[in-house]
Amino acid sequence: MSDTVENAEGGQLAYAPYKNGISIKRYRGIAAKVRIPEYIDEKPVIAIERKAFLSCKTIKEIELPDTIEELGDWAFAHADQLRTITIPNRALTRGKELFLGCVRLKEISVRTLDELNSLGLGRMLAMAVTVLHDYFLFEPLEIGDDAWLNRWDTKLLDLIGLDDLDGFEELWTCGEEDYEGKDYDIKSYPVEKRKMKLRIVYFRLLHPYKLKTETVCVLKEYLKASSEAWDIIIEEHADDLEYYKLFADAGGITEENFDIFLTDLANGSAEIKAFLLKYKDEHLKAADAFSAFELDW
Repeated sequence: MSDTVENAEGGQLAYAPYKNGISIKRYRGIAAKVRIPEYIDEKPVIAIERKAFLSCKTIKEIELPDTIEELGDWAFAHADQLRTITIPNRALTRGKELFLGCVRLKEISVRTLDELNSLGLGRMLAMAVTVLHDYFLFEPLEIGDDAWLNRWDTKLLDLIGLDDLDGFEELWTCGEEDYEGKDYDIKSYPVEKRKMKLRIVYFRLLHPYKLKTETVCVLKEYLKASSEAWDIIIEEHADDLEYYKLFADAGGITEENFDIFLTDLANGSAEIKAFLLKYKDEHLKAADAFSAFELDW
């Protein structure tokens, strides 16, 4: 028996009656953006079934209606182009690994929480399920609460405390050492792992909503101690002055590395070069001036 279908952007939604409403069984199509309707056949759409969007390769954005109550196992798993998803601001019954393999997911936006989303909470929620791997944080009604933020920050500290080869042995024992690419090379793997950690550290420091002072100190020390922290800026945020300011504030710019950094910015903007030169004048040369008064005993 064929599924009952509802036309949707670039395809169709297969659906079925469920409890007092409708469940979405599967999306078939090639759209980049899919909006799930609130009602089908005059009944509320209350559930997304397991694997409903599994391996949908074209979808970049999904919008769920306020009527949604349940999300099934692997509902959006391996939708590897998915960037953003909007969810209702209500308690949701969730299945396992909703976003497994959604490597490009950047934001889970909670409807009606625009202020919190603007503070980076939507990004933090996406990181919670894709990088920190903690679905206990997938609680729309708790996002932004002190307990929620404390748990998120604790998970981040746990992450940066992990050995940079953590997880590599699992790849090896699964036979994935035969794969090509830096993710599977024993020399490149820890470098990429540190870069992944640094991206989250930069993000959290740039979005310090209710961030505790002691956590700030730990995150800045991690930046200062990581040689890849500068590489992340040059490779991914070369024109964003806020990253340079944060790196400098963490103590990452020193007399020893200043000239190297300035050379790296040979083709950089005048504004960023001016910032570095001003930083040297105000911080590094001052240190040299004081050292001139030291006596050689």
